[in-house]
Amino acid sequence: MTAPSPAFLELQAAVAGEYSLVRELGRGGMGIVYLARDVQLDRDVAIKVLPGHLAESAAFRERFLREARVAAGLSHPHIVPIHRVGEAGGFVFFVMAYIEGETLGQRLRTRGPLPPAEAARVLREVAWALAYAHGRGIVHRDVKPDNILLEAGTRRALVSDFGIASGGGQPGPDTDPGKLMGTAHFMSPEQASGLPVDGRSDLYALGVVGYLTVSGRLPFEAANLPALLVRQASEPAPGVLAAAPGLPRSLAQAIDACLARDPDERPQDGEALAAALAPPAETRPALPPTLRAWLGARNPLLVPYLGWSGGFGTLMLVNFVVWITGNRPAGFSDIALLAGIASAPLLPIVGFHLNQARRQFRAGHTLADLRAALEVARRERAESEALSRDPVEPASHRLLRMATVSAGTWFGVTMGYVLAGVLHENRGQALWVLLPLLTTMFLGAVSNALDVQFIPPRLREWWQTGVRDRLWNSHLGGWIARKLGAPERSTAVGGGVFRATEVALGVAAAELFAALPAAYRAQLAALPATIEALEARAAEARAELERLAALGGSGARDGGALAARQRAAQAHLADSVAALEGVRLDLLRLHAGNADLAPLTTLLEAARQIGEDAGRLAEAEREVHDATTRP
Repeated sequence: MTAPSPAFLELQAAVAGEYSLVRELGRGGMGIVYLARDVQLDRDVAIKVLPGHLAESAAFRERFLREARVAAGLSHPHIVPIHRVGEAGGFVFFVMAYIEGETLGQRLRTRGPLPPAEAARVLREVAWALAYAHGRGIVHRDVKPDNILLEAGTRRALVSDFGIASGGGQPGPDTDPGKLMGTAHFMSPEQASGLPVDGRSDLYALGVVGYLTVSGRLPFEAANLPALLVRQASEPAPGVLAAAPGLPRSLAQAIDACLARDPDERPQDGEALAAALAPPAETRPALPPTLRAWLGARNPLLVPYLGWSGGFGTLMLVNFVVWITGNRPAGFSDIALLAGIASAPLLPIVGFHLNQARRQFRAGHTLADLRAALEVARRERAESEALSRDPVEPASHRLLRMATVSAGTWFGVTMGYVLAGVLHENRGQALWVLLPLLTTMFLGAVSNALDVQFIPPRLREWWQTGVRDRLWNSHLGGWIARKLGAPERSTAVGGGVFRATEVALGVAAAELFAALPAAYRAQLAALPATIEALEARAAEARAELERLAALGGSGARDGGALAARQRAAQAHLADSVAALEGVRLDLLRLHAGNADLAPLTTLLEAARQIGEDAGRLAEAEREVHDATTRP
C-alpha cells in the first residue's frame, strides 16, 4: 500500500469531521481529485483540490472557483453535480458527486473503439448535456474524452470539468490570442483562431470525440501544434467512414456534420444532434459475436444421444403397448427402467449447456444478456418462418395434410392389429400392412416437398425452444446462474448494447431502482411491475412491426389494413419507449440528488395508463386480424 503524501495528510486534517479521504483518483493541470466519504451524509464524494502552488495565484484561484460556480448552477442527469465549494486550512476545493467508473478516454485507451450503438448512445447523452448547458448560456470549450465520465452501473455518460467554460453569468477566463484555451486536437477552427464561440463549437469538439470513439483515430494529425491548427482551419475533415468502415450511416452522417468547418453547416444545437443520433425505433441491433457463438454452439454428441433416446424410447413404447393390452401384466418395471435409460442423455446435454453459459458469465455477460439473446434468436426464427410461408395456407395444403394424417392413422391402426395378432404377415396378409405404409410414405414425401405443416404453430414453437431456452428462462435457471457466478451487470465488450431499446431502458431503470435507498424503494414499490409492463407492451409492438414487415407484400389485398396496423404499432412502441425513458431520467435525477418524487409518481400513473391502453388496443387488433384472416 502506497504511503499517503504530505498534501493528502494536510487536506485530511483540514476537512476532518466533514470528509474522510480514501485515496487519490487522478490529477490534472488544474486540480487533484480525491475519493472521500461525506461523514455527515454517509455517501461517497469526489473532492477536487487546487494544488498549493496554484492556490497562491489569485487568477488560478478565481478560475478554479469559477468552474465550481458554473457547474453548480447546472442540474442535469448527464452533468456531474457539484455539492459545495469550500476553503479550509489554506486549501481551495469543491465537492462533487462520485461517479464510479472511468472516463471515455480511459475506456478508449484500454479497450479500443466502442461498438457503434454504444458510441451513439454516449454521444447522444453528451449532446443532451451540452444542449442543457448551452440553453443557459454556457459553452464548455473543453469537450474531450477525458472530460466525459462513464458510470459503471448505469453506463450513462456525464460531462465534467467546466474550468474554461464561458458564459452563464460568470466572467470567463480571458482569451489571449497568443494562448490557446482548450485542447488542440478537439478545438473548433473558430476557437483555435481566438474568435467568439457558441454551442456549435462544443458540437465540433463532440464530433472529434465521436470520430475517435468509433475509429480509434483523430481526424487531424500533425507533427506540431501550428501544423495541426493549420490543417484544422484549412482542410475539410475526412469522412469517418474512411476510418471506420461499416459504421451505420446515421451515426457517420452525424459525426461528419459536427466536423464541418463552417458553424452554420453543423447541427445548430445539441438537441438536433441528439435527434440525429437516436436509433430508429424498429432497429434491432446485431448480437455481439460472443453471444452469437453461444447461440450457435451444438453438442458434438447430440446425434448419438438422440439415437440412444430414440431407440430406448421405442422399446419403452412397445413395452407400454404390450402392457396396456394385457399381454404382460408385470411389465411396468421394465417400462420405468427403459424410460430412465431413454432420458439419461438429458444429464450430459444439460451439463453441456451449463458449461457454455458459464463461459459467457466469465466473459462478463449477465443472465439478462443470455435471455435477451435467446429472445433475439426466437424473433429471427419467427421472422424467417414468416418469410418462407404464405400468409394464408392454400386449400390444397389443408387437403394434403388431412390425407397424410388419415393415412398415418390407417397405418397406426394396422400396426395395432399386427401387435394384437389379428393380422399375420405369414398368412398372406402382407398387402394389408404394405398398403397403408406405402400410402403414408408417399403422402408424407409430397407434404415434405411442399412444406406442409403438421404441427400447430404454438406446439412447433414449444418444440423449437429446446432445453437451453427453457432452462435459462426459468426460475431454476436464475438460481443456477447465480451459483455459476453470473455477474449482476454486464462487463463484456458490447454487452447489453444489442438489446432492443425497450429492453436496454428497462434494464437500466431496474438497476437504478435497485440502487435507491430503501425509503425511496418503499414509496415507489409499484415501479418494477410498471417497468415490466411497459417493456412487454413495447416488445409486443415491436413483434407486431416485424410480423407486418414480413407480410408487407399483402398490403394491396388487405386494402391498407396492414398500413393502419403498422402505424398503430409504431405509436404503441414510441409511447412505451418514451415512458421508459422518462422513468429512467427521473431515476437518474433521484440519484443526482433531486429528492422530489412527484414527477416520477405522475409519470408512473401515465405509464400505467399507456400500458392499459396499449393492451386493450393490441387485443382488439388481434381480434380484427383473426376475423379477417379466417378462411
